[in-house]
Amino acid sequence: MIDRRTLLRGASAATVPALAPYRAQAQGRPPRIGYISFRPGPNEFEQAFLRGLRERGWVEGQNLVVDFRWAAFDAQRVPALAAELLALQPALMVVADGPGLRIIRSQNPAMPIVVPAFGDPIASGLTSSLARPDGNATGVSVFATELARKRLELLKEAVPGLRRAAALYNGASPPALGVAVSVDAGKDLGIEVVATPVRLPEGIDAAFAAAVRQGVQGVAIVSSTATITHRAPLCELSLAHRLPTIFSNRAYLRAGGLMSYGPDLEGAFQRSAYFVDRILKGAKPADLPIEQPTTLQLVLNQVTAKALGLRFAQSLLARADEVIQ
Repeated sequence: MIDRRTLLRGASAATVPALAPYRAQAQGRPPRIGYISFRPGPNEFEQAFLRGLRERGWVEGQNLVVDFRWAAFDAQRVPALAAELLALQPALMVVADGPGLRIIRSQNPAMPIVVPAFGDPIASGLTSSLARPDGNATGVSVFATELARKRLELLKEAVPGLRRAAALYNGASPPALGVAVSVDAGKDLGIEVVATPVRLPEGIDAAFAAAVRQGVQGVAIVSSTATITHRAPLCELSLAHRLPTIFSNRAYLRAGGLMSYGPDLEGAFQRSAYFVDRILKGAKPADLPIEQPTTLQLVLNQVTAKALGLRFAQSLLARADEVIQ
């Protein structure tokens, strides 16, 4: 149980976060960072993050302490988990996903924060500038509104005659910006896009079945922490219902997805270690611009296409960064 005095001590110590790693090293202790995720536990993204740290000379358990906390999709747990981490007086916090950033800011506005995978940080009100982030948070942004439109274009190219599609999103949260962008893009492309919420994971089968009844010919997944976590049943049931589905990044295709277009999410987590390294060495988040991916990957899964009775056009195959055979 953390009492109010403990929290105040943690908040007070964190008001000079740039000095924390040097104090720790001067006292013979490695610096400490906190890591909070809305997911149930670690996966390949945390492996990529730790790999990025090792590339910069930081090895967990040797010259760096990383305290992990997992909310298991329970938003009510996040404030307590954030408070636990702040009470440990970390040099900085890493917010992998979910509502942790705003909660940490409310508990300790001075704490430096690194976000490996911002959505749209400006549209969501997390900063007013990418070049000089405010609110003491920086990192990598993996979302751009034009990507939702591009995925719909690619889905139409893969599914000749596509006239009706679903933008499927996590129904436990308000519709993401990608849903509205997909609906608007569909109007320009001659595709009726139906916003389709889904309960994850128990409602996936019902959502795909309802889409089929509504005459949907293809699905664009609006990515979120929950959809990535439950990507295996999303891919399996899209195939079971014979619905061609496009995803936001290659991580989904490991579970059998048809196609993906977007940034390398593992690469973003690996890159976020750069910001951790700089802050541990004294940099301020405001001096570290939020980065956007410089490359986007189109990945096609020939195995899934064959199971769906689809043949990717040669023009699509020629543009692919990777084709899974």
